[in-house]
Amino acid sequence: MRWISVLNITDRRILSQNILDERGRILLAKGAQLTDSMVRRLMTMGITSVCVEDPLTEDVQVHEAISQQLRSSLVSATYDSLIELSQADVSRYIRTSSIRRKLQPIVEEVVACLSEVNGAREYLGNVYLTDGELYHHSVNVTLFALSLGLHQGLTSPELVELGIGALLHDLGKLKIKGAVLKKPGRLTDEEYEEIKRHTTLGYDILRRLQDLAPSSTLISLEHHERVDGTGYPRGLRKDEIHRFSRIVSVADVYEALTANRVYRKGYLPHQAYELLLGAGGIQFDQDVVKSFVDTIAVYPTGMTLELSTGERAVVVKSRPKQSHRPVVRIFADKEGNPVDKPYEIDLSESLTTEIVSYEN
Repeated sequence: MRWISVLNITDRRILSQNILDERGRILLAKGAQLTDSMVRRLMTMGITSVCVEDPLTEDVQVHEAISQQLRSSLVSATYDSLIELSQADVSRYIRTSSIRRKLQPIVEEVVACLSEVNGAREYLGNVYLTDGELYHHSVNVTLFALSLGLHQGLTSPELVELGIGALLHDLGKLKIKGAVLKKPGRLTDEEYEEIKRHTTLGYDILRRLQDLAPSSTLISLEHHERVDGTGYPRGLRKDEIHRFSRIVSVADVYEALTANRVYRKGYLPHQAYELLLGAGGIQFDQDVVKSFVDTIAVYPTGMTLELSTGERAVVVKSRPKQSHRPVVRIFADKEGNPVDKPYEIDLSESLTTEIVSYEN
């Protein structure tokens, strides 16, 4: 199985991973045969890639860091919590003690799963809907952040607080006009200042919740702070920024850079990876960036790539600290024709061969 662009789906392809909507409900279930009408529907919803069964790569298993059922529950709980909080009356005491009761058990389950698979070396999933990207983004950031937290040796209670805060970190965006958030062109200075307000808007709601730990609520306020003092809203530096916020800032930036948006195509994973490496110790906590390098698979198994040779390949092995140069299996030549016998090359050894695009 492998991830392919919806533009390259041929009739009767079999879906090998569920596709979820913004509320965590199954839009299309694993095992469905994809027809032309289904593909057109996916495109109108902003979905650009799906995981399908493929005879050329039938031995390549795409294993997600958490089960599809758990991801569905996590997206659903995130959606419900963010909507509930965004609609709360902030002029009075917010009686939403259900938020922690709703999120803590599922975050604990996610932590247990990630502990078993040693973090997010497995595929985290980047299937977005145009109208649901905030909720899927929040879930993916949380999975990245928890993987980084595990590598840094956070305790189970600390990981729960980190996970709850990460799920809610972008709450304030629901208070920003959609026309500004999804503007396809360059933002004006006024529009950029409006978007920056999401940090304080979210924090003003979360800090009123007595059942949330301060370390969780601070993430919403500080996830755009940078260790060199160039971030916002307060221009904090180094250890002035809470450790959890420094973790989420790395996860948030990487996930945002690599995800497709309605106003731009995502960066190549290795480009985002190199940006983080270059900013480590400058804008981002160096220890957190090191944890990212050690734990996150930027090109996980099952991802379909185009190489600088013009050939197409699928990732079959992604090694720690070298996931930006994976082992790939060539299955099509530069004309797009299937090769007679697929073969594998190690991009960490074949240094003249570059990844120029991937199907996402």
